Amino acid sequence: MSAGRDIPSALAQAVFHRVLAEDLTDELRGALAGAGLDVAALAAAVPRGTWERALELTAQALFPGAPADDGLRRLGRHLVDVLPQRGLVKKAWLSMARLLGPRRALKQGAGLKSDSSPVAVTVVDRGSHEVEVHVDDGRQPQLLAGLLEGLVALLGGKDVRVLVASVQPHGSVLVASWR
Repeated sequence: MSAGRDIPSALAQAVFHRVLAEDLTDELRGALAGAGLDVAALAAAVPRGTWERALELTAQALFPGAPADDGLRRLGRHLVDVLPQRGLVKKAWLSMARLLGPRRALKQGAGLKSDSSPVAVTVVDRGSHEVEVHVDDGRQPQLLAGLLEGLVALLGGKDVRVLVASVQPHGSVLVASWR
């Protein structure tokens, strides 16, 4: 992925209008607007730098006092954890995904192409309870780690561990394991 690629408006709307809507205080909305992200008007693509700053501000607001990387990781996990709580994941889909298990569900999901996703993901088997995830994005790897941790847990993995194995400007490699 190009470092300067904009974030599609569909993704920005999904994150801020649906997933995080209940978490957005007036103060956070103001901080986001000051950083260039008006959550009330997300009709256009969001510049990559603005998006990253918005995620950092959101992590700081939701997890005050947490170090920056820890806050981003916790935000990633939060984005996944609230999906079923807020009725944003259909129970039938979740039941089917859990039947597949984390490894197969992640591999299947990585194979789906979406115009609203700014990154390409490849999942490589490393055993029945471990995968290596290659993301063509080297930015905010702790956010990606939190998202992956949340997804594996949502898909039925227990005692989930996600390690950021490598980070390069052109991509990150994460390793997820569970029992």
